[in-house]
Amino acid sequence: MEFNILGQFDINLFEASDSSSDEENNDIGIIREKRYVRDAINPFTAYREHEFHIRYRFSKDCVMHGLLPLVIDGLTKPDMRGLPIEPVIQLLICLRFYATSSFQKVNGDLMELPQPTISRIVFRVTIILASYLNTHVKFVTNRAAIEENRRLFKELGYGFGAIGLPCIDGAIDCTHIKLSSNNFGRLGEMYRNRKGYFSLNVQAIVGPRMEFLDLVPEWPGSHHDSRIFQNSRIFMRYQQRELTGMIVGDSGYPSLTFLLTPFRNPQNEEEQRLKK
Repeated sequence: MEFNILGQFDINLFEASDSSSDEENNDIGIIREKRYVRDAINPFTAYREHEFHIRYRFSKDCVMHGLLPLVIDGLTKPDMRGLPIEPVIQLLICLRFYATSSFQKVNGDLMELPQPTISRIVFRVTIILASYLNTHVKFVTNRAAIEENRRLFKELGYGFGAIGLPCIDGAIDCTHIKLSSNNFGRLGEMYRNRKGYFSLNVQAIVGPRMEFLDLVPEWPGSHHDSRIFQNSRIFMRYQQRELTGMIVGDSGYPSLTFLLTPFRNPQNEEEQRLKK
């Protein structure tokens, strides 16, 4: 892949006349630099696969053939006026922001762009990606796919020297997404988590291929993982046996017929293997 590195000047000539002496003022050439987006580097050639993954949290192949096709139509300007930033660069800017949460690092590491431009790109790409939420983040319903997921989870257990648990649909946990500012007024303290900063406590269930199956992103950071789960739609689906398998979680969750948690104090070898 090649990126154009453009830098040229727009030369505007105009006549400057003075009523006292036209001959003393010749045509003056004013050279004004026309600003273009400059690709400081081509990330696909500048970074080895490992370095690329550290910066963008995805492989080169995943970015080019998995993510880019999802956003390219929404990021392409039909008239190409104003030398727009290429969709792949916009996508990389957004992924870099996700990985670092820093506009400055995105700006310095990828290209010379002002922070407001980076901010608009991140917003634009995020809106497009979010539109695919219900298409890609969902529990499988096909019986063959369900059985395949359960088989893969069982093999994962064997691979780590643990008990291969049957009928596992997914693994659940929560993670805190830090909020850069708190503008919730009197409700602000609800967003302060146990570590002292403001956040959203986001619940996620993932499958054996590390794919997201379910997301609950709206709870304030002060709420406990177990409360979020017991108020979620996925909890009701398991409780009503719409979903018939089980999920695994850490000791922060209650042990239920459809939620397996590790022994806090394993007493024998079997319990120790189950804890793994």
